[in-house]
Amino acid sequence: MKQWDQEKWIKESRIGSGQMDGSLSAKAVISGTAPDTDADVDSGTDFDLGDAKRACDKAVYYLQFSGKTEYELRKKLAEQGFLPASVNKAVEFVKAYHYLDDEEYVRRYIEKNANKKSKKQMTGELYQKGITAEILDRGFEDMPVNEEEQILAIAKKRGFDAKMSSPEEKRKLFSYLARKGFSYDRIRTALDCRELWEND
Repeated sequence: MKQWDQEKWIKESRIGSGQMDGSLSAKAVISGTAPDTDADVDSGTDFDLGDAKRACDKAVYYLQFSGKTEYELRKKLAEQGFLPASVNKAVEFVKAYHYLDDEEYVRRYIEKNANKKSKKQMTGELYQKGITAEILDRGFEDMPVNEEEQILAIAKKRGFDAKMSSPEEKRKLFSYLARKGFSYDRIRTALDCRELWEND
């Protein structure tokens, strides 16, 4: 990973900061709406440079092991007790080095799960990770999901044979796919549109 001087970067970016206020909610810190003061970073007023540097280090540490959304990173840092300004600074820091990018996270998530999860299931999981509807829409535009292909792949993996399966086996498959987030119409269309064993 790149080498950097956090203190130099923090001072040069000169973004305001703020002390932890008892009235400030954890939700505001995590969502990125925690207010900053207009204090100058160099003055040291209402700003803990050491706390900000530690937050930057911790953010890089977390991202070395697994990708995270901005919401997830903010939550992790807030849980560690960093000041709201330090959380904001750390997020801006890793964004500047392109280690945090919600849009790229969504594209990689869709690519990884496109063959096993429905669009509805992926949408719900990404919402829980703090991804906005706008970013999600762009992600699915960039990485289209073919749910009919997904359904056929799942059916084949479960050994489903359209010609030999009993009505009970078909109902079980339909129920399983519905629980995965596929609509009834999409399931019916997919299983009727081609033979499951073609191109084997």
